Amino acid sequence: MEALPLPKHPMTQPFARGPLANRTMLNNIAQQNLKYWQDYKPGEIPTVPLTPPEELLNDINGSILDVGTGDGVLAEELALKGFQVYGIDIAENIISENLKRKSKVNYSVQNISDKTNFPDNFFNFVIFRFTLTNIHKGSWGKLSDETFRILKPGGKIWLLEPLVSQSYKTRYELATNFVTDNNCVYVFYDKNLAEKINIKEDLEKAISEKRVSRIVKHYTLGELSQIFNKFRLADHRIIEVTSPSGFSLNTLEGIFEKAS
Repeated sequence: MEALPLPKHPMTQPFARGPLANRTMLNNIAQQNLKYWQDYKPGEIPTVPLTPPEELLNDINGSILDVGTGDGVLAEELALKGFQVYGIDIAENIISENLKRKSKVNYSVQNISDKTNFPDNFFNFVIFRFTLTNIHKGSWGKLSDETFRILKPGGKIWLLEPLVSQSYKTRYELATNFVTDNNCVYVFYDKNLAEKINIKEDLEKAISEKRVSRIVKHYTLGELSQIFNKFRLADHRIIEVTSPSGFSLNTLEGIFEKAS
């Protein structure tokens, strides 16, 4: 099993606690994330090697949505198989580059955590592949409602997202000094810092020096089930992989289904 690279999600400011501070944190994370992706060079976006299993794809008779499509590597692969594929991303520069290709993929700049322009019950299959790791608790409700709205009855979600892992325990604890969401991890431009920063003061210094590239969230199975509580968890497995910083990372591959 190849290591799965973590999607990039930057944050460079620490935050105080409390309801208002939490909203400010979420807004700043979203803004920093967008800025990071807008600055990212198309063609260099990390992707993951795993794709939906063939037996799952064989049951699809309709449109597919690739959420957080990036350079469209998976979307293009599925389009070549004959599927009608839509790829959305929050970064205009990336989508603009994708649109320059002679592709059958329908690309657009949209945010699944807000409101997309797709009709109700439009998709047969929705993909989240290391996308939710960039999305924090304040956006769960909108994401869940929008996914439910655009997925057809009987449609499926294929999910590949990081789970809470024991090897990250210290990093989760460090993040709680600055972030009110649980099980978050600061990721550094220099991945070697992950092992060197073990106390609050060191992390605070790294944040102030803008050595943090992003902040990602790892989920519990319960949290993922909470997000998709309108769906049925049809199947799942847990895969152990190695993150780019060398930590062991549990990853959930799950299939959620909308009732017919």
